[in-house]
Amino acid sequence: MVFFGLIILSLSAVYPALNIRTDFNLEGFYPEDDVVIDNYRILEEEFGRDDNSILIGFKTDSLFTKKVLRELYQITEELDQISFIEDVFSLWSAQNIRAENTMLSFEPYLDINSIHKADLNQLKSEITSDPFINGLFVNSEGTSTAIVLAIDEDENTYANRNIIIGQINDILAGYEHLFTFHISGIPYFRNQYVNLLNSEILNYIFISSALIILLLWYLYRTIWGVLFPMIIVWSTLLFTVALMHLTGGYLEIMSSTIAPILLCVGVADAVHMISKYDDAREAGHGKKFSIIEMLKTLGSATFLTSITTAIGFASLLSSTVVPMKKFGLYTAIGVLLAYLITIIFLPAALSISRKKRVVNEKTGSFYPLIHGWLHKITAFNRMHYGKILIGGVTITLIFASGMKTLNVDAKVFDDVSENTRLIQDSRFFTKEIAPQFPMEFIIDSGAADGALSVNMLQRAFHLEEKLLSYPEIHRVTGLHTLIAEVHPLLSGRESDTVRNIPDSNQAIAQYILLLEISEAEQLYRLVDFDYRKLRITALAEDAGSQRINEIREEVEQHLTHLFPGEDVIITGTTILSADLTEKIVYSLAWSIILALTAITLIMVLLFKNIRLILIALVPNVLPLIVVGGIMGFMNIDIKPSTAVIFTIALGIAVDDSIHYLARFRIEYLRRKAMFPALRATTIRTGRAIIITSLILIAGFGTLITSAFTSTAMMGVLVCSTIFAALVADLFILPSMFYWLRPVLGIVKNPR
Repeated sequence: MVFFGLIILSLSAVYPALNIRTDFNLEGFYPEDDVVIDNYRILEEEFGRDDNSILIGFKTDSLFTKKVLRELYQITEELDQISFIEDVFSLWSAQNIRAENTMLSFEPYLDINSIHKADLNQLKSEITSDPFINGLFVNSEGTSTAIVLAIDEDENTYANRNIIIGQINDILAGYEHLFTFHISGIPYFRNQYVNLLNSEILNYIFISSALIILLLWYLYRTIWGVLFPMIIVWSTLLFTVALMHLTGGYLEIMSSTIAPILLCVGVADAVHMISKYDDAREAGHGKKFSIIEMLKTLGSATFLTSITTAIGFASLLSSTVVPMKKFGLYTAIGVLLAYLITIIFLPAALSISRKKRVVNEKTGSFYPLIHGWLHKITAFNRMHYGKILIGGVTITLIFASGMKTLNVDAKVFDDVSENTRLIQDSRFFTKEIAPQFPMEFIIDSGAADGALSVNMLQRAFHLEEKLLSYPEIHRVTGLHTLIAEVHPLLSGRESDTVRNIPDSNQAIAQYILLLEISEAEQLYRLVDFDYRKLRITALAEDAGSQRINEIREEVEQHLTHLFPGEDVIITGTTILSADLTEKIVYSLAWSIILALTAITLIMVLLFKNIRLILIALVPNVLPLIVVGGIMGFMNIDIKPSTAVIFTIALGIAVDDSIHYLARFRIEYLRRKAMFPALRATTIRTGRAIIITSLILIAGFGTLITSAFTSTAMMGVLVCSTIFAALVADLFILPSMFYWLRPVLGIVKNPR
């Protein structure tokens, strides 16, 4: 009946699990009512999004040859036929502003019909000196160019972007013998990121499962020893992903690690319970009695570990960073599902097994080897507990000193390895043309036509000067840039080399009227419809949230003096990424405090003894300090994808220590003496702790192969945490018993 029900549920979960979507969206990190998102939506509503363009670039000895320009024209024309693309911009769409009889006209710099007789050196000089073209379509040297594909905002979906990227690759393939192309832009990055993430999730599941299966076979040497735990973890993962899809969730860089977490946690529960079952069978008890003993002895302990582990992850629900919150919720649900499936499925599975024990005691030497080690560890702890604790304190202080150098910093492209094509292409644009990350300033004058004043534009020039003083910012444009281009043409000062604007508001209003009549596209990207708001765009490097926030704070102080009577909003994709810093730090600290508080309360209710509570908490805190110290020593920054490592560390650490303490309570009830109870607990539970630790290391070790640097670091750090928790449980925990010698008030008589 149990098996039939599990099969029915599994089949019903397959369809929603297969339809889970994967996405990467900076806006998704924020709650709907966050002020940062509100500011970004003002930009989106007034001027359009700043993240809907794909960039294609290449470098040649000189762009300004007839052959290269014709090839660029042909490529641009072909790209313009791609589905879901609204506009394609390149050097061929770049327009030159001209004055004719006090009127303005916008004519393309390049004409395919007259390119054969054009003065290319003159064109190069004019184009590379145009502030709206230099740093967008071409570099100052005239050797690198970019083509910009603007996606129709109504069609800007993951599926459509995949179609666009596929068609781009097909078109560029016909020109790869001429140029080395580089593709980038936030929409392109998002899709390539998601595609890479999808393949990695499948790899995690496959490699983790394979390693765990091999390890279980080595440990148990029976089909049941492999099959029972794997059915539990695969079912857990299937149900969790299905639930995620049904509740509107999706996979991204944080939740992608749910798979190895649940694989490892689910196996750990099964291993502890199988170990207890085998102990009872080894003692000569029958199958039914052994199953009941397993449930009575470890059912509550496993429930307690599942609850505390789930609490550790659920504490992330206090986060204001949405992916952290979702990761915590679904992982906590998955942990509880693993317990529920284990407690229902495993007894039924053991009852139909014909083997006396799950482990094949006649093959393999690992169990006897562990048994021998644990006897030696028990004796060592009893004789040298003082030295162990002193050594533990010393090592803890060393790692604590490493935490002083912990840094909070995140980049938009932080999670992808530097040696990937994705990042190398992005670096091409930063180095050869201009960075891709906009920092947007929206200045609200408070009145219609308020942006059309000499004073306002002069202050915009001052802001540009301030922004360009930072080496991370490469390009700044705004209405002042456009007016400075128009002014020498209409005032007869075309020979001026200094950028100037008119000295009267009336002249500026006249220029704006001429631009409106000429239907200048640039104008409507720089001001709103009633000329109340001014938009200034700075293109910044992906310098990291720490540096961007430093720049923003300094610029905000400058803005206070420069625009004292105006409201100024700083937004854009760069700000969305950088603003996560404070949210992550706050969320991380608060979630750990909540988790430790909840776990402490559980310990109080369970043991009602201050010394036992201290003994229980110390081994759980030590791995947190170790992981923080390692991050500090290795210069690994705290960012959205690595912040959850501390929660994972806490969840893993508390699991085995509770198993140890729960088993100690049972052994103490039987023996009525602390030292024999400690010895029996270390030997019996220590075996399960070592096995589960090996399984956890095998499962999380697969993350080290990830192309995402933060995920690979997560693999290294979590494996380090597991090892630290294992040492703490086998050495520090018993040594604290010997040192504190708690008076145990356990009076319940066990069966």
